[in-house]
Amino acid sequence: MTTMRPHSFLNLKTVLGLYLLVLTTGCAVPKQTWQEWMEVEGAPQAIVARAVPASWSEPHLEALVLAEGYEIGDAARTGEGFNLEARNPGFPETHIESIHVDLSDPNHEVWIQWTGPQAHMGPTGPWRSNPGRGIPECDCDDFEGSNTVDSWCTPKGLFPVAGFTDHLEGVTACHYVTWIQHAPRYIGLHSHNFIPTWANSHGCVRVPYDVSKLIHNNSLVGITMISIGGTWTRPDEPLDF
Repeated sequence: MTTMRPHSFLNLKTVLGLYLLVLTTGCAVPKQTWQEWMEVEGAPQAIVARAVPASWSEPHLEALVLAEGYEIGDAARTGEGFNLEARNPGFPETHIESIHVDLSDPNHEVWIQWTGPQAHMGPTGPWRSNPGRGIPECDCDDFEGSNTVDSWCTPKGLFPVAGFTDHLEGVTACHYVTWIQHAPRYIGLHSHNFIPTWANSHGCVRVPYDVSKLIHNNSLVGITMISIGGTWTRPDEPLDF
């Protein structure tokens, strides 16, 4: 027997969601340039190393489909209204080696590792993200289930970056997209103005604007790897903002 939750609870959760929106987007000015990443109130940014699990996720074995116009080894290109000002000054010799996405509640943390002569300058995180909420028929915690087309799951596995785009087609508020998978699923890591503590996306990984730009500006197609693992939890009341 299913018991309906009272409207007061739903209203409270909505309020909490809006509060989180303010916390994650409204109180801090996004960093636009590499210099802004390097400075916090005039002082050098503290870079904290993070250990990565030896077996974070299973390799994803489907053939890599590259975004149109990109080849292995390419860096992101941008169009009007977008830029590459968040690049490490040592790029491409210094670039993001790997991006790690933890699907576990509540923060769904993302952190990155750098490689190259100026890797020590690279911010590593962790930062909050938001993964796919999943359709009722699919278990996004299952490896195969998470890799099902139209599942609204963030796919588990190890993926080479498949390309870049300035924004999602038809969803222009989602900027600086780094493709985790291109066709047929079109799963990306991108900015979003709502990053709640429960899984809520349609499969993409939402991150703050400046984090999406940092990753987009400093990754290489087919070389930077995206590792997705952790324990996914179905949200009680999935909301879509």
